[in-house]
Amino acid sequence: MMPFLLAEFALLENKLPLYVYCVGSHEQKHLLRPDGYPTHQLFLSRSGKGIFRIEGNRDMVMTPGTMLILPAGVPHEYFPDDSEDAWELGFVAFSGSTASAVLEHLGNQKPTLLKKTQFHAYWNKLESLWQLINLNGESGYWEASRKMYDFLLSVLEGQSNQEIKQRMKPVGQSNPALQEAIKLIHDHYNERLHLSNLARAVGYSVQHFHRLFVGIYGISPMLYIQQIRMRRSVQLFEENPSMTVEKVAQQLGMETSYFIRIFKRTYGQTPKQYFKYE
Repeated sequence: MMPFLLAEFALLENKLPLYVYCVGSHEQKHLLRPDGYPTHQLFLSRSGKGIFRIEGNRDMVMTPGTMLILPAGVPHEYFPDDSEDAWELGFVAFSGSTASAVLEHLGNQKPTLLKKTQFHAYWNKLESLWQLINLNGESGYWEASRKMYDFLLSVLEGQSNQEIKQRMKPVGQSNPALQEAIKLIHDHYNERLHLSNLARAVGYSVQHFHRLFVGIYGISPMLYIQQIRMRRSVQLFEENPSMTVEKVAQQLGMETSYFIRIFKRTYGQTPKQYFKYE
């Protein structure tokens, strides 16, 4: 269990576009909040079973390995079910100028129950947030802001991957040409990939290739390439903290100014702000 921690560095909320408000885990009891909670919340159900009762929605049942996104200000109550197993519930509340934008991608700013996916990794991220704030004070709070970005983006990526798989099922059978296009993108994301070249490589016209790709993956081929580059840029910065922005952009096959612009559009900050808060 991680005892409830309230981050009390109030002045930092004016500096950070995303910050942790509170974090913890415990054996959950009945809790009623008729006016909602002042910040957005992410809940993780580790064991047992509980029920969220949210105004205007059907009851949401949380079983082990599930997560729940709950926007700020939504009246709700939650409580364990009648089983004998204790309901261990983890939680992190977050806010900031970019919080609502991230939340919109996760659940369109509505209470959203997330399916089981990589739960153990998410729980580890929750524990890491708790440890940072518990042991390191204000310096840990800054680092926790960085990790909160990573946490939410990981959840978003996991949900996006699930949605892609779900969209592929109705097609009836896999499309070898699009699978080959995906392989080409992953093998050559750091090169100049033009839509016309991808389409030609798999035997489609540009228009037909674009239409099929969007129909199955939900995004355009060029946006798919952009997302891969941005995820790879985060990996490069984390693996090589001394690597310059210019070097990372070069390894991704992008002009430095364009890379910075796309990174900020994706993560809400420039690379230097995201990783160093300079």
